[in-house]
Amino acid sequence: MFSRVGFIKHSGNTDEIMDRLKSHKDKYDAMEGLQSVIYVKVSDAEFVGIPIWESKEAFENAQGQVQELMSMFKDDMTGPPEFKEGEISWIYTPEGK
Repeated sequence: MFSRVGFIKHSGNTDEIMDRLKSHKDKYDAMEGLQSVIYVKVSDAEFVGIPIWESKEAFENAQGQVQELMSMFKDDMTGPPEFKEGEISWIYTPEGK
């Protein structure tokens, strides 16, 4: 598994941006190899996106679709996003959840 975590600062409202992203679940569903996405609201001017992909190749194949989603709030960004990426070493999920 692979993740490319994005740290995004913006001049908009995080809740409004999240609502825009949530309204396009069909775009997420169309991304082959995407397992899940977590958005963490850091403040009204910053959030973190944590997608989990089957592989780095799946992420690379979906670049156009990822860019399309990011374009929904690009005018709100106060600078370029910061990204960190790598192979996911371990995910813990308690039994029964």
